Amino acid sequence: MADFLYKGVVDWFLEQVSQGVLNPGDKMLSLRALSKQLGLSLNTVIHGYELLTKDGWIESRPKSGYFVCHRSEVKPALLLAGESLHVSTGQDTKSAWACLAHHGALVDQANAYGQSSSKQEDDALPVLGKGHLAVREVVNDYLKDMGIKSRASQLWLGRSPLAMLTQSIQTLTEKGDSVLVITPCDPRLTSTLQSLGRRVITISAGDRGVDLDLAIRCLRDEPIKLIVLPGQFAFPAGQLISNLSLRRWLAIIEETQLPVIEWDLCSHLAYRSGPLLTYKSLDQSDHIVYIGGVESKTSEMTMAWCLPGRHHEVLDGAFLAADMALNDVQQACLSDMLKINSKSSVIRRARDVWANAERIKAYLDEQLGDQISLVSSKGGMALWMRLAKPVNKETMPALIASFRHVIVPGGLLSLEQDADHWLALNVTVDDVTSAVSLLKDYLLPDLGMSEAASDINVEVTSGLPQDALTKQESSTEDHVNATTELSADQQEVETSRDKSRSEEERKAPEPLYNPMLDLINHDFG
Repeated sequence: MADFLYKGVVDWFLEQVSQGVLNPGDKMLSLRALSKQLGLSLNTVIHGYELLTKDGWIESRPKSGYFVCHRSEVKPALLLAGESLHVSTGQDTKSAWACLAHHGALVDQANAYGQSSSKQEDDALPVLGKGHLAVREVVNDYLKDMGIKSRASQLWLGRSPLAMLTQSIQTLTEKGDSVLVITPCDPRLTSTLQSLGRRVITISAGDRGVDLDLAIRCLRDEPIKLIVLPGQFAFPAGQLISNLSLRRWLAIIEETQLPVIEWDLCSHLAYRSGPLLTYKSLDQSDHIVYIGGVESKTSEMTMAWCLPGRHHEVLDGAFLAADMALNDVQQACLSDMLKINSKSSVIRRARDVWANAERIKAYLDEQLGDQISLVSSKGGMALWMRLAKPVNKETMPALIASFRHVIVPGGLLSLEQDADHWLALNVTVDDVTSAVSLLKDYLLPDLGMSEAASDINVEVTSGLPQDALTKQESSTEDHVNATTELSADQQEVETSRDKSRSEEERKAPEPLYNPMLDLINHDFG
């Protein structure tokens, strides 16, 4: 037993990790269950869990319990705010259209998620108009939990968020108008704008947001007619937008009086539970057209909603003419997903995606090591990673062509000079083994390890996945691959016992928000 009783909890946890009983993404025993198993008081176990949480070994998820985190030894990638704006040209149009081929990597890949318990009738017809009032009230209650003030009568329900975006752009702007977009973002935003003949101007955001001085100069010097803002956990960076940045953007919007579209399809995929603020949450003047929703790889189970705000008079007609209405089965499914206690609740889904992401991060660390570095993510459905070598259609066509439902090249998401060094990996897919194996071949061509990697049957599911890496015993190569993660964790344990290290070194680094940085570093949000 450790010198202090609560350290017995830590020792138990480290032993479970070293033996492969606990792996990243697994749920911990409840406080009471572990208290009974170890014969310790409940307060002692609580203190032990607090120590493990502080050191980054586990994470508490309200109403769900504690879960094991992945602790990477690789320094995380730093996402910097852009120092200049980029104006799209005709040469960018082709690559923007190419992003539509990666639609599968932008949505939830689970087979079961979003499926209604009732059978879909072949002759199910859409409901004319905005949708059933009862369903809109459920959506309205969900938005209220996010701080968004709305009325059910204002909501529009539809089967395609992209159709809502297209109708909003066509209604609020004209061909040739300049539109400001914050990147990296869902590539459908820029591709839609370009296909509609709009002049796209982009500014890159970093961990702290966008350089607001640059944004203000752009709005002053360019004839901007519309602003498009990716919402919380915007694809693919998975960064939480600070309250300070949200408020400063709203001050800019109030001053310019420009229409704004907030594209917010990932706010339900927070890695840590809790109320979220959006741009729309602070929009007292209804300048913002808010588009949200839940997207699945099954097109019939993709459902979206829109708050037109002060633009409802012109957008209502556009939405009605677009015929985007959901049928009865889809509306029942949407209502079920937004209820907290439902089996298909978006909250439960967020927990499953988080667990799957932790397993995928552990597998990436094992297979690719220091050839990649991940941006510290707080939510969303993708891991945003920087590669040691650039990846694009010319240098790695097999990866781009074969795994469009898994990856999106960074060049389609950002216009920054190093965009080809970045890649977005969907963490809702059932299995990333093949994609990672091919990526490994590209990054480590001299090691010839693709066959060994392809022989590993790693099961990374989006429901209740189990880490199959520890079960590989068929060959020496498989055994090495299966125990890499555990040996790394064991080495971390031994090092932490023998050597005093600072908290910053022992814990996977995560950017910390400090409001003073906004006053020092060019008002970064």
